Amino acid sequence: MQWIDRGRLVSEVMAGTFLNLGSSAAVEIAAGLGFDWVLLDIEHGSGSWADLRPQLLAVQGTAAAPVVRVRSLNADDVKFVMDSGAAGVMFPYVANAQEAARAVSLMKYPPTGVRGVAQVIRATDYGRHWQKYLAEANEKSLVVVQIETPDAVSHAEEMAAVPGVDVLFIGPMDLSVNMGHPGDFTQPSFLQHLQTVVNACEKHGKTAGILSRPELVEQHKALGFRFIALGSDASAIAQGMTQNLAALRRSIANDKSPAR
Repeated sequence: MQWIDRGRLVSEVMAGTFLNLGSSAAVEIAAGLGFDWVLLDIEHGSGSWADLRPQLLAVQGTAAAPVVRVRSLNADDVKFVMDSGAAGVMFPYVANAQEAARAVSLMKYPPTGVRGVAQVIRATDYGRHWQKYLAEANEKSLVVVQIETPDAVSHAEEMAAVPGVDVLFIGPMDLSVNMGHPGDFTQPSFLQHLQTVVNACEKHGKTAGILSRPELVEQHKALGFRFIALGSDASAIAQGMTQNLAALRRSIANDKSPAR
């Protein structure tokens, strides 16, 4: 079982990427490159629940810890994700401390939480390591709550104070849309919201995360973000194909040889 390294989570920048095509081949490629963590996206991704376990299998044997983004605070979904062998769950649109506490509860076995217990599941190697998994899952499973509205930012400190919450993760596109400037991550008020979340995390010993852009990674590191994702499988394919097509078009345009 590949958990997130807790020591690194609180002291280093951990590099991740979003995988939303639902493709186990894309997951295998990304996980094998050396990312610290990969985000398997059920909320906005193209894959179905049936695609999740092959994706988790594709991570096995790599250094990447698989985190799954679910669609909502749904107990059955979280149970399926964790039983399937995820290292953690990202919960979208978490609004306040009550919802953050519910996220923790869904992730943890009793008496800490309400996660149902089964012995023969993929996460326990189908029962072979059940006792070990049961002993470490509550401590090591990662709870990531997404901050995606100005109102959620205003509750960041109380969310960071919730025991069991590990990462407060900014969803920059949703936050910018909800602030009235879609895709503009340069507004002073937007940057202040980012700093508010970082400050809340630092005060309570938690980690701030964000989905970044190449030109913003250094800025986000300087602000104090440590759980940083960059790019996605879909964007990487689109960019790579665009570059290949442009190279072909240039070659065709420069071809002055006479037609045969």
